[in-house]
Amino acid sequence: MVLKKWEPLRDFIERFFEEDIVLPRVSVLATDVYETNKDVIVEMNVPGFKKEDLRISFQEGYLKVEGKAEEEKETKEKNYWRKEIKRGSFVRVIPLPREVDVKKAKANLKDGVLQVILPKLETTEEFGEEIKID
Repeated sequence: MVLKKWEPLRDFIERFFEEDIVLPRVSVLATDVYETNKDVIVEMNVPGFKKEDLRISFQEGYLKVEGKAEEEKETKEKNYWRKEIKRGSFVRVIPLPREVDVKKAKANLKDGVLQVILPKLETTEEFGEEIKID
């Protein structure tokens, strides 16, 4: 038996090329929220989901995106060596930076990216409604 000095970084690099190591990855639900002059825009990666699998709702300054995709059943005929692709459901609640007109909102899904366009509500510089003094 040969003893070898433990060098974690070198060991990791050697194993990286010899073995199939699963590294942490960016969430598939990575989300961008930004605004233009007229709109607040939310873009979310939702690969593998169809528009029928997604539900978008709005409540009190929060956008809620839900998705559900059925898990493919493992079949003996496929002779799996590896099965890593998962399906399931998710819920993501996103706070919005501005008040929006949800009645004029639009959403589209293209190439695994969901885009929700929410027109900003026009605000005045005045604070609320004026109350007359008797």
